[in-house]
Amino acid sequence: MTDLASLFPPGVLWKIAEDWMWETPLCPEEEALIAKAVDKRKREFRAGRNCAHELFKTANIHCNALLKGKQREPDWPEGWTGSISHTQGLCVVAIAPLTLFRSIGLDVEQATPLGDDIRSLICSAAEQDRLSRLTLMTGQDIASQPLDKVIFSAKESIHKTYFPLNYHTLDFLDARVDINTGDCSFEATIIKPEPAPKVPITTLRGKYCVGQSYLATFISLEP
Repeated sequence: MTDLASLFPPGVLWKIAEDWMWETPLCPEEEALIAKAVDKRKREFRAGRNCAHELFKTANIHCNALLKGKQREPDWPEGWTGSISHTQGLCVVAIAPLTLFRSIGLDVEQATPLGDDIRSLICSAAEQDRLSRLTLMTGQDIASQPLDKVIFSAKESIHKTYFPLNYHTLDFLDARVDINTGDCSFEATIIKPEPAPKVPITTLRGKYCVGQSYLATFISLEP
């Protein structure tokens, strides 16, 4: 995806997993985490971890094993945050120092529309109405993009940004996403947050890109 670079602000390191990363076994501690997993899950896990290790090497950061945190999220090295995402044939990892970003969220998806059977589970009535108006107001190139899948991806990135700070899972309808097709950005409003959050968050802002086969979203939250 040639547009991925447009998602990341200065200070964020990112990388697409190379072919070898999907197949190469990890260290024993990491392999133990997927000992009972199916082959597909093992390939995805290895791609993400191998890719993350390469990024930390680039940053000259020691990271022998990238294990799991309190609730199965990646346990990033001290002083760092990160996000891993994969879909069919693509895995992308982003990392950033906590001195620059408190949390980041990355998601990649197939560039296909949501099915009619799940659209209302992901997008609120207000979001669906907004998408309908965008389709009417914009040119054919924008109208043909799967913007409902962009909202799905944005909400995945919201979760990845919000969860490590508050250990609270947001439902898809707990946040509202407003897309700006002019600069491929979005604003997310948390409408049903954790009742007593450790880190209160009401608004998150991010970027998105849509390619021929894939789309991606990214959010960075500054300290």
